[in-house]
Amino acid sequence: MKLAITTENKLGITDDVLSVIRAQQADLIKLEVGDGKIFLQTQELDKSAQGTMASLLMKIPGVKWVNQIDVLPMVEQQNMLHSLLESIPDPVLGINTKGQIAYTNKQAQQMFATENNKVPSKMKEIFCCEDWQEKINAAGSSHLPVMIATTAGKMLLDVQATQSPEGQMTGAMLHFRNQQKVMASGMVMQGAEIEGLDALVYRSQLFEQLLQRAKSVAAVEAPLCLIGEAGTGKTLLAHACHKLSERKNRLFTSVDCQTVKAEALEQLLFGNKHKLGVLELNETGTVFFSHIELMSEHVQQKLNHFLSTRHEKKARIIISSAKRLHQYGNQMNSGLVNQLDILRLDVPALRDRKEDIEALAVRFLQQFNEQMGKQVSLSVDAVSRMNRHYWPGNVSQLRNSLYKAMMVAKDDLITPADLELDSGVSIEAELEGLTLPEAVNEFEKHFLQHWYQKYPSSRKLAAQLGVSHTTIAQKINKYQLNQTVEI
Repeated sequence: MKLAITTENKLGITDDVLSVIRAQQADLIKLEVGDGKIFLQTQELDKSAQGTMASLLMKIPGVKWVNQIDVLPMVEQQNMLHSLLESIPDPVLGINTKGQIAYTNKQAQQMFATENNKVPSKMKEIFCCEDWQEKINAAGSSHLPVMIATTAGKMLLDVQATQSPEGQMTGAMLHFRNQQKVMASGMVMQGAEIEGLDALVYRSQLFEQLLQRAKSVAAVEAPLCLIGEAGTGKTLLAHACHKLSERKNRLFTSVDCQTVKAEALEQLLFGNKHKLGVLELNETGTVFFSHIELMSEHVQQKLNHFLSTRHEKKARIIISSAKRLHQYGNQMNSGLVNQLDILRLDVPALRDRKEDIEALAVRFLQQFNEQMGKQVSLSVDAVSRMNRHYWPGNVSQLRNSLYKAMMVAKDDLITPADLELDSGVSIEAELEGLTLPEAVNEFEKHFLQHWYQKYPSSRKLAAQLGVSHTTIAQKINKYQLNQTVEI
């Protein structure tokens, strides 16, 4: 029988309750006492004995109410905590102040069990390094994971100290995690967390046309190539295309071929005999490859084979690259190019959609102000300066420039000097596949864009380049370097 007894805060009332229990010869199993509450559990009694017990307890001076409950609060809490720890997919150990293992969840029992299927009783028997105590102390004091060698291999370890209600140290909880699993999870997003088209800021007709095409190709179950310069927002666009597809509630896995080494990338994608790779784990979702041209030749061949031979359900592939895949020549596996180059979205550079610069700047500034609790704004001259800049780093460069400007702006107003946009920019143009006149025009456009940032006056620019003012004015109009030409 389990009872909850509501009482006055009266000295000795717990003894009075226990006296009734003893008088009825009921074996007491558990007892919990708090302010104005007594919870107790006895052996099971028949209904008559239960009624008699409740009646006698109600006659005790200071007892307000007696009712039966299904489970004692502390037991209920312990059950919930146990279920929570057992549901964690990683090993968890509970350690007391003597360094003894007081608790293991089922994952820890499987991971650290010895030949006789028992978990060691002492914490030091789990580790395979001499400085394990120093590492644990470091993890506990910094609240950051450390890499540590265990009997089950190298793992990341989080340490959280445990305390009594009075604040005394009672031990610690040790949470072990697989490093590769942590790295892979950082590349995965649940569909509900993916931002759609509403996260993309624009005013230009050029970007509007891109998004209209994105809506039409996003739902097609075929590979999609996002082509554009670095910083143009290809990753956000990949998120949006996933959000628009039938897979929107599935996983989105992002793999940067620029930062993951060939061997690690192969294991990440294809797994091994002990675990599945993300291409199989995420067969109902989307896998996004950025900088795919930097994927090693061996991994490209293996990916081509994987996509060619698997005809059942598989992940939808989205890739991003600076150039169209066939333009990389021998750098890209021809079979893989044929597999992937099905649908394409050409993402424009920021300089080609100047109408979006101010809108993006306002959005970024709003975000920074909210994050930092500031009220920084842009001067008219700063907006004009941004509109004239070439932005070789595109939207990413714009965002970074504004962030830096906020740090040095005086009187909460960003001026052109705060933006630091006077440094030189790249004048390289994509010339492959163009005729000679087209290539000359493309190079001339980039060349003039570079110098016009430094000399935003047709007369000054003409003097710097050694040509007539009329020639420069015509070139500025031809390439639309500025809608307003200063004469």
